[in-house]
This record gives sequence, C-alpha cells and structure tokens, in this order.
Amino acid sequence: MNSGDIPPPQPPTGDLRVFYKKNTGMTGDLEADCTTVPSPTYSSDDSNFPNNAPISAWKDFNGSANAAIQATCTDRPLYQTGGKAHFDSHTPHFNTTSDITLTDEFTMYIKVNLDGTSNKGLIGGASTNFWRLSTNKEFRLRIAGTPNNLFTEVTNTITTNGKNDYVFVLQRNSGSQLSMHVQGGDEGYVDQVWGSTAQEDSDTMVIKSIGASYGTTQTLEGELSDVLIYGADHTPAERLQVYNYIS
Repeated sequence: MNSGDIPPPQPPTGDLRVFYKKNTGMTGDLEADCTTVPSPTYSSDDSNFPNNAPISAWKDFNGSANAAIQATCTDRPLYQTGGKAHFDSHTPHFNTTSDITLTDEFTMYIKVNLDGTSNKGLIGGASTNFWRLSTNKEFRLRIAGTPNNLFTEVTNTITTNGKNDYVFVLQRNSGSQLSMHVQGGDEGYVDQVWGSTAQEDSDTMVIKSIGASYGTTQTLEGELSDVLIYGADHTPAERLQVYNYIS
C-alpha cells in the first residue's frame, strides 16, 4: 500500500489537515554516518530503511504535505526499526513544506515515547506559536504570542524511557476553550484530562515545525510515531477511535 492509499482514522470527523503515520512515507538519502546513500533512496514503504539512518522527509497520509529535509545531517531525526522517528539530544526536527493554519476548532494528536521532558517541543511555528512539555507535569501552549496556556498536574506525571507510548491530545472547541488529554504510557492513562484550570484562546495558530517548538529550539527527545491534526473538536468517542487506530 502506498502512502497515498492510507485511509484516515475512522470516522474522519471534520477536516483532517495532516496525518504523519508511523512507518509510512519516510525516506532517507544519507547513511547513519551522514554519507550519501549510493542508490536507491531509503524508503519505509519499500522496507529498506536501515536503523539509525537520518530521515530526510516524511510525507503525510495523502502523499502531499511533507515534513521536510534538514540541510544539516544532525538536525534530521533517525529512522528506528518499525518506522518511528528518533530525536536524540542534538537538534533534530521536521519542518513542514507548507504552513498548517488553525483558525477555529482543532484536535491535535501526537504519539511519543520520551527520553526527556524539560522544555521539549511537540509542534510549533515560532516563539509565539508552540505546544511543548515544560516539565513532567506541565504542558505549555502559546498561540500567536501571550498568554501562555498551561496544562499542569499536581500528581500525574509523564514518564521518560517508558515501555509504552503516550498519545498527547490538544483541542479547541467552537467557544475557543482549550483542553488536553493523555492516553497510555506506563501509567496506563485512559483519555486522562490534563490540568484543571480552564484555558481559552481564539487566536490563529500557525504550525511550521514537528518535534520542536520552532526551528532547532526546544527539540523533542525520544521517539515520535504519529502526528494527526484535525480542524475539528473531537468527542470522547472520536478520540477513542483515533487511539485505537494508531495503537
């Protein structure tokens, strides 16, 4: 099956803007030592991608929106057997070839297994647009500048180097209210609401980076499996269907 044939999660409620899927649409033109691949280019679709070779591009579910090549080899996430992207302690990240602009409702999913939680970017576009982990208890969202929207827990935590992946979910409804959920991890969270303080922000969010707050700033550390961005506010049942689809 080619990346263009991959169906979106069912039901695809609302507007699915981007779906970067594990082990699908990843290509690489460099070896693990950053020398050029003789031929052909590595591809997850052809199952010839070696472990720890840099990923040069990652196409979304319809083969169009591309998480693009980085000019510097050490800025490229590394392919992991099974189709995940590994972000080490350097500055790896993906840039989108076109901006993802969210003006109204949205639901964003990102599936990760983390090696670090201190100021680790999930998605972003600039110092004024990002969603990141600040600590193992707190997520920070900034949309078009201040204010900072904080999702903070008192007792629940995010584990590093765990056996099980997390799915982090960020939403905005038609009333501009923001909410966050956490699924999975070694704690076995089940659609856990993260943070008890109400947040509201109606500004337009512009996404340019995957796995970083912006550019090479506050890059992710760990493994990234799937990224889905919808222009719709999902119900609990719809979130569950997406969790099941990418599990």
